[in-house]
Amino acid sequence: MKVLKSYGTNGEVIISVSPSDPKDINLNEPVFIYFDELPVPFFIESLEEKGNRFLVKFEDIDTLDDADNIVGKDVLFSEEEENTEETPVQGIYVYDQNGTKIGPITEFNDYSGNTCITVDHNGCAIELPYNEHLIIKTTKDSITLTIPDGLL
Repeated sequence: MKVLKSYGTNGEVIISVSPSDPKDINLNEPVFIYFDELPVPFFIESLEEKGNRFLVKFEDIDTLDDADNIVGKDVLFSEEEENTEETPVQGIYVYDQNGTKIGPITEFNDYSGNTCITVDHNGCAIELPYNEHLIIKTTKDSITLTIPDGLL
């Protein structure tokens, strides 16, 4: 998971969720955000699911400035979890709204809160928007998306 942007003035943030992220977050256990290559534990004060994103309020992050300081950072469920650039959904197959297999995901990118996936479609790298409004269905092995006209 990654902090996409601040939300409001009381320290809330929007966090992205990929299909490989845990769906059941234990609010009694801390999550970790790295600062200067060191894991810092944060407890979640409140959590509200919004499609493939969460609205989160962390304890001790109480202002817009505090929230802005964690924008762009990865949120990890254990301090041993590696903070890597590896694609969390790499290899999952994408299907269009008609059930046609498009191809496997090769990259997961977050461009200032605009999440996109790159899919290998018949040997060509196609970048598709990965937005909660376009996701029809997700399973462990596949994602079905409404793909806007002209992208394939």
